[in-house]
Amino acid sequence: MSTEYSLSTPETSEYQKYECSLCPKQYKRREHLFRHISTHTSQRPYQCNSCNGAFQRADVLKRHLRTCEGGTSRASTRRRACDRCVRQKKACSSNQPCHSCAKRDRGSSSRPNQHNITKDTIKDQEVNSRFTDPPPSTSNTMMPWGLDMEELQFFGTSPIDTFFDPVPMQSASPIWPEFLPLASESPATFEMPTFSDIPRKSLHFLDKFTRNTGLVSSFDCGTHEQREQVAASLDQQILSRLQQRTTSLAALGMDVPTPLIPENNCDTRLISDLPLNWFNDPLSLKTHEILLLIKEVVTIKPRNSSVTLDWSTALNDACVQFFSPSNIIRFMGFYWATWHPNVNFVHRPSFDILAAKPTVLAAMTLMGACVSPDMPESEDARTWFNCVEEMVFMDDDFNSDLTYRSSDKIAMQRRKIQAVQAAYIVCLYQNWEGTDASKSRVRRYRFATLVSTARDIGITTARHLNYSELARHEFEWKEYAAREELIRLFTWIFLLDSAFVIFNNLPPRMVIKEIRMHMATPEACFQATTADQCHHQLQVFLPARGLYWTTSFRGSFEALCKDDLSVNIRHLLATLGPLNLFALTSAIHSQIFQFRSAVGNLQLRAPIQNALSNWRDIWHLFSTTSPQGIIPYMTIEDPQIQPEELWRRMGFFRYAPEYWLLAHLIADRLAVLGTSKPENELVPLDEGPLDLILNRYDQTSMRQVNDLIMGFQTFQI
Repeated sequence: MSTEYSLSTPETSEYQKYECSLCPKQYKRREHLFRHISTHTSQRPYQCNSCNGAFQRADVLKRHLRTCEGGTSRASTRRRACDRCVRQKKACSSNQPCHSCAKRDRGSSSRPNQHNITKDTIKDQEVNSRFTDPPPSTSNTMMPWGLDMEELQFFGTSPIDTFFDPVPMQSASPIWPEFLPLASESPATFEMPTFSDIPRKSLHFLDKFTRNTGLVSSFDCGTHEQREQVAASLDQQILSRLQQRTTSLAALGMDVPTPLIPENNCDTRLISDLPLNWFNDPLSLKTHEILLLIKEVVTIKPRNSSVTLDWSTALNDACVQFFSPSNIIRFMGFYWATWHPNVNFVHRPSFDILAAKPTVLAAMTLMGACVSPDMPESEDARTWFNCVEEMVFMDDDFNSDLTYRSSDKIAMQRRKIQAVQAAYIVCLYQNWEGTDASKSRVRRYRFATLVSTARDIGITTARHLNYSELARHEFEWKEYAAREELIRLFTWIFLLDSAFVIFNNLPPRMVIKEIRMHMATPEACFQATTADQCHHQLQVFLPARGLYWTTSFRGSFEALCKDDLSVNIRHLLATLGPLNLFALTSAIHSQIFQFRSAVGNLQLRAPIQNALSNWRDIWHLFSTTSPQGIIPYMTIEDPQIQPEELWRRMGFFRYAPEYWLLAHLIADRLAVLGTSKPENELVPLDEGPLDLILNRYDQTSMRQVNDLIMGFQTFQI
């Protein structure tokens, strides 16, 4: 059978070894090809023992079992591990408990309040990069990492009535540092501490972050089980949506095609094979808009285009299949529940999927597919990476004049904000899921364009009105949402720039002095689901006469670098929450890069030391302050979290203390190495290191940073 197009590109063809004889699909692994071949047949070998449903794939049957009303088939599943090892996803002898768990329990039986969780268990969890269910506890405070009361004293806080549940925040990062004095307060006698002064702590998250690739492996995307639960919940939503459409069609006296309802009311993915039945689906217009944009970039390729596909009927069908209404709903569900907590610049309560730009909807759909628990879905998403990148950066809204004034109604410019959001999402999925060529292209060209566009908009326009001075009837929720989205978008652009500085050793493209905008408002305000709730939270957190309304990100960082930071500013920064504190500690890394790059300039040492010391105190204040009526942040380890509440979680920026510790260690190393002077005043032409820490700049791989982190940890051991 002749193929009309090929999904293989020059960047991936050497890895696509197994090709389907019935269609152009190609796969990296033989078992993926076998699974795909079954879709060309009508055989359904996997049957449910409860409802007699039959399926083509085992993973679809597994997802069905979670929602099947019969439920008897679950009991027939054979257990091959004890309860604890099941939670840790480890094999064992299946005894209750197994030999290894019993041995660990005997070793910890003499220690009270350990809840049967030993240090060996915690170490195993760190090595495997997995989180387990919480052990039973007699306290009213959830401690999902299994920390006992004795270990909580390490953090210097009580587990009761703490601000935003600091136990999960601090224990989530296994390196929460024992803060020691960083240096003397006097700049004249400034001395950084030596390595022996720093306690032996690991950089667990950053070690994993720099060793792995891919969004799920690198960020806080939940456990595989949680993502499977989200998938099951989304399948039920899609099925319910189909049934409602069927009912509405029948009420109008229209014929309802029998294939519209999937067989056995369970396999909702059959929907995407029926484009003729989309005429009553409002999302079909979005599918058509995305299809036309992708067709344009494929058929009319710009010069030096990264798109290598050729348009054909088969490619048209594949595009309609991937961006079908049911898939858009499914992948958007994964975006909100799995990815949104990590980069939270889209206002979910006011997001309208029908009014959204097709470019941002396509980018969010691809991001959702990348974090799907179904591997074929994430593989299919790669086909459209370059196409969506091309159409996003060619978008008229992205390339038009985006200059605003702070007095303008920014809510009227929501489409232009979404154009920049789409460009940012493209940079993310290409940098963590794309090929090495895509990563280099995004880091060197696309992101530079994104920063330039942010400057064209005007970073100083990302400011709020003083909503606390407004009565409820004067408060415009959509205006607040648009301004907050712009502030968070610029914040995350700066954070991605800082990530390139930290992990790719790329000189920063943004200057801290130009970030004269408001800081992000607390999550309680941004996550409020009604205008009344949002207005109330703004008045609680940001009173009308508070410092927030007159303080910029630049001003906050400059204050952080001083040795006499006022108590009011400390409380303000602690109140604003972890996202702003994460941005501030990333700014410290940017300053350290400037210090590393400077020749004979020692003036930055004291500001860096002050910033490290002040940030440590503010994070501690943030972790121990307890305003009344505040719901604690949720994390993926919370035992009672439901799929529909996963979007409220705190993402990977809860590991900000690890970023702080890495900055502390680098500053320490620079201080030690800076004391050694060369024997000769003139360094020979080809001698001398480019940098005292990292010698290679603009690296696609994060290997040299991982080697540095491992060197720090080995040295402390």
